[in-house]
Amino acid sequence: MRYMENENFEQQELFQQEKYISDLIEQKSSKTKSSFNSIIGSSILTSAIVLSFLFVYGIFEEDEIVIPDPVTITETVTEKELIMPRIDSTEIVSIAEMATKTIVQIQVGEVNENDEFISLGGGSGVVISSEGLIITNHHVIDDAASVRVIFEDGRMYKAEIIGSDQLTDIGLVKIESNNLTPIAIGNSDILVVGDLAVAIGHPLTLGAAPTVTTGIVSALERRLDVGGQDMSSSVTLFGLIQTDAPITRGSSGGALLNQNGELIGITTAIATADVGAEGLGFAVPINLALNISQDLLDDGKVYHSFLGILGAQHFEVAEDGARIFSGVVIQELYGPANDIYAIGKAGALPGDIIKKVNGKNIKTLDGLISLLRSKKAGDEISIEITRNGQAIILEFLLDLRPSDV
Repeated sequence: MRYMENENFEQQELFQQEKYISDLIEQKSSKTKSSFNSIIGSSILTSAIVLSFLFVYGIFEEDEIVIPDPVTITETVTEKELIMPRIDSTEIVSIAEMATKTIVQIQVGEVNENDEFISLGGGSGVVISSEGLIITNHHVIDDAASVRVIFEDGRMYKAEIIGSDQLTDIGLVKIESNNLTPIAIGNSDILVVGDLAVAIGHPLTLGAAPTVTTGIVSALERRLDVGGQDMSSSVTLFGLIQTDAPITRGSSGGALLNQNGELIGITTAIATADVGAEGLGFAVPINLALNISQDLLDDGKVYHSFLGILGAQHFEVAEDGARIFSGVVIQELYGPANDIYAIGKAGALPGDIIKKVNGKNIKTLDGLISLLRSKKAGDEISIEITRNGQAIILEFLLDLRPSDV
């Protein structure tokens, strides 16, 4: 009975055990699902943490598109490539084509008993009007008995001397022709150092066709002593244009042109030394030359102005101790027979310092003389002087330059 009970117990226990195992299996399955869910949850959590970490450190930020700076490619220039023309030759060709027809050869000489022209020298000239006016240098036609003009195409004309002026080295002749093409006129007052300069003339009387040379405006407001040893034939020219365009004998009276082919000066002289030419040429500014030519045309001579002083360069001392040009000091009132002229009659005294003329600052004695050369007797002028530190303005008429000054 006990056995049966035990047997029943075992069966019951077995039954219960099977049920328990089944429950275990089900429970295990449940645990497996739970573990799987836990793993998935853990993976998701871990992934979220990793992703958050990567996001925090900018792993998923969009890369910024960097646009590179422009690259400048520098071409290596060889020494040979550096040897370039200073100016465009096509410009010179155009200038020469336009201007050479207006640049003439001037021959001076005498006519013999057979009415033949005997050449004794000459130079160059420039046609400035359709009526046959030709501008040249004073020293080209000075004391000439007979003058003739030759154009590049071989046409030859007898010329009449209208007049000439030694102080500015400008002369004027005229031929009988009314259909000439004059040269284009420029403005010498606006020139700057470095401007293109083209010189055209007839050097060494090489032929009817003129010679073209090029350079630059090397300097402005130059002065130059010209003429012979005799004081009556020597003169100082003021306000000249300096150029390195080659100018030689025979080119005197020729044209100095700008980059537009316009006349800016009348070539007048070259600088030489014991060793030969120094490569410096000089020209009378066209603005001055035209004023002189108009006086010659109107009156046959030039009525040069006269201020009536002996002057000297005045200096002031800058804060750093440097001496600077600052005007012209009147050393004495000057004139023939101790007469008082122009500025003296207006009230100027020795020791006064000329600072301005017609509102333009005067710094140097050469600058004052250059300005006065552009004026003529009878012109009204306003000059500012300083006397004992006080500014005084004098207004008066310029006198005529005495013949013996």
